[in-house]
Amino acid sequence: MSRGEASIKQAADVGATQANARGAGSTKLKRAARQMLMALISLGSVLLLWHLSVGTLFNSALVPTPAATFSKAWGMMVTGELFMHIGVSLRRVLVGYVVGCAAGIVLGAVIGRFWLARELADPVLEVIRPISPVAIVPLAMLWFGIGEVSKYFIIIYATLIIVLLNTAAGVSRTPATRIRAARCLGANEYEVFLKVVLPSAVPYVLTGMRVALGFSFMGIVAAELIGAREGLGFLIMNSQLLLQTEQLFVGLLSLGVVGAIIDRVFRTVLDRYTRRYIQFQREV
Repeated sequence: MSRGEASIKQAADVGATQANARGAGSTKLKRAARQMLMALISLGSVLLLWHLSVGTLFNSALVPTPAATFSKAWGMMVTGELFMHIGVSLRRVLVGYVVGCAAGIVLGAVIGRFWLARELADPVLEVIRPISPVAIVPLAMLWFGIGEVSKYFIIIYATLIIVLLNTAAGVSRTPATRIRAARCLGANEYEVFLKVVLPSAVPYVLTGMRVALGFSFMGIVAAELIGAREGLGFLIMNSQLLLQTEQLFVGLLSLGVVGAIIDRVFRTVLDRYTRRYIQFQREV
């Protein structure tokens, strides 16, 4: 092949690569636009049904209209009250979530790796797992009083069990062929655990962390039953006591929206930084 022909071929390859990149970008843009359109249709349908049901299926004193709810939310945002409640609840959720995930990963790795720990822990976990965070509230009050520690304890409990179980499952299900291959290549037990077992368990751990994130937001309402004076859980419960239904719905919607945003951020981070671990799990 002459130098001129090589240059032409190289230019053609570069052009094809650029065309493929533009095609991939266009496909992603179309997918994002479709998802946005479907989200707007879905949310719009729910709002329409909500509006039509007030006064026909539900008493307006018990179920406010979307307009009344959003008007109340706007007033609370202008005064800063809503952002204050959101900030307090987010702090409690994130602190409890991080501590619960860290403890769950460590304990789950030990339980999943060592058969004796697994045999001893399984009966205890089977008994503890059905106990909801709401049932833990009296115990948290008895142990830690009505301060912040009791609220963190409930969030940690809601997070730890899920992350622990998923981590233990991922560690215990590491393919034996990978472990044997690593040992044949001269890896010691520490290297096997660090470079083979943990990467294999990462998809399980991440799944547990994502599920636990939702449970931590559900647990914040139970946590803020304990002597709270701010937070979305307090806002919801206090609005129920005072029959302030617009404010109650603002609290519920705020909890859902904040949880959805945090989950979306979590998924984006996972997709960007943990793809190689997912690929490692799929390899035979």
